[in-house]
Amino acid sequence: MAFSLPPELLASAADITLPNLLEAQERLEAEAREVLPYSFDECTFSKGAIRQSVWSCMDCGNKGVCYGCSIACHSEHRLVELWSKRSFTCDCPTSAMCSPSSSKRRCNIFPPDQQPQPPNEGNAGRYTHNFVGEFCRCGRDYDPETETEAMIHCIGCEDWFHESCLNLAPRKPERDTPLPEEEEESDSLLPSESYDGLLCAACADHPFVAERKGRDGWMVVVPRGDEWVVEGRKEGEEGSGRARMVEKAEEPAWGGEAGPALGKKRASEDEGPAAKRVKVEAPGQVLTEAVTAEPTVEPTAEPTAIPTSTVPPPAQATAEPRRAAGDVFLADGVRDHLKATLSDAEAAALPFPLVDEEIYEPPADSPPETLEAVTERVVSALPRVQAIEALYGYESMRDKLKVMLAAHVQSGQAVSRDDIETFFENLRAQRAT
Repeated sequence: MAFSLPPELLASAADITLPNLLEAQERLEAEAREVLPYSFDECTFSKGAIRQSVWSCMDCGNKGVCYGCSIACHSEHRLVELWSKRSFTCDCPTSAMCSPSSSKRRCNIFPPDQQPQPPNEGNAGRYTHNFVGEFCRCGRDYDPETETEAMIHCIGCEDWFHESCLNLAPRKPERDTPLPEEEEESDSLLPSESYDGLLCAACADHPFVAERKGRDGWMVVVPRGDEWVVEGRKEGEEGSGRARMVEKAEEPAWGGEAGPALGKKRASEDEGPAAKRVKVEAPGQVLTEAVTAEPTVEPTAEPTAIPTSTVPPPAQATAEPRRAAGDVFLADGVRDHLKATLSDAEAAALPFPLVDEEIYEPPADSPPETLEAVTERVVSALPRVQAIEALYGYESMRDKLKVMLAAHVQSGQAVSRDDIETFFENLRAQRAT
């Protein structure tokens, strides 16, 4: 790993000491292991369709690649992190991938003599708008570095939705930096730990789900007066499930209907339950749930025609009642109950899984070798006499180096380039005598 000094040390070169350097190096290595915890020398193509972390490469036809290929093959490309996808096969070693620089791009990990593989038929129809960097249904650009809202993962279509677009919280103002994680759900109507999973409006349009909306455990967020309320909580659950509607939409929110800015649609471009982003409804389609039933109007006899000259101007149209987005939040235990009561065929027909498949994780990256481990490995490969001489020379140099460094630590002085050169010149002079 190339070592570079952190800005806080570079700001004051006079304060650079050996302990500071060692501490900075250890901190950088720990951060690198946290960001890249797994080994990236494996392509998951041979494992077939599995639930795994997926990245879309926007420079290679917006196809999906696995963790290893995102680093070993596409690290210099524009990537969009899609988080986990079910039943997905890595596209990297297939002919479906294309590159602007070469029409014969190859996976750097998969065996060369087995490339290219044919396109993954199982991935057909899986390339939603997520693969071009768009999430949610609202139209806002998505930037992971400055996003101020928690985003909720739909367990059906696996898209991600802003809390404000789900009517769980008011839309937060834009920021130059991400919102602290502890503040993301600070004002959420339904905190992530209070439900098992989200079904977005498109997935909840399934007849099995639609007929259960608002019932015990199939929670929906609906407007009531000037509040948003949660209907369908399980009995005994805590929380009032109310939030004031503090904003009004400047333009229609759902299919041309008037609605609060909390549920306004948007689509984004880039790169909980799970807390993060396929436009889920066709243009003009209203995925809503009425708050109150409209009164039934009995048919009347056909009115007598009125002369055009006497027809009064049309009355000002009254605003239609606010309507919910149609999203459903499943309470804990709902999927377990369905798993125990539905047949396999009935469960397979649902728009969401009853059991979350485990996400595949590549092998953990091995920790870096210590200096002692490297020395032992190199010396063990030498002939016996040379190994003894090498060990003696190494231990002698190590002891003298410790003495020199200890003196600098005690005095608080930084180790300069001249100090290192002088140290090795003295060693060479001692060996020559």
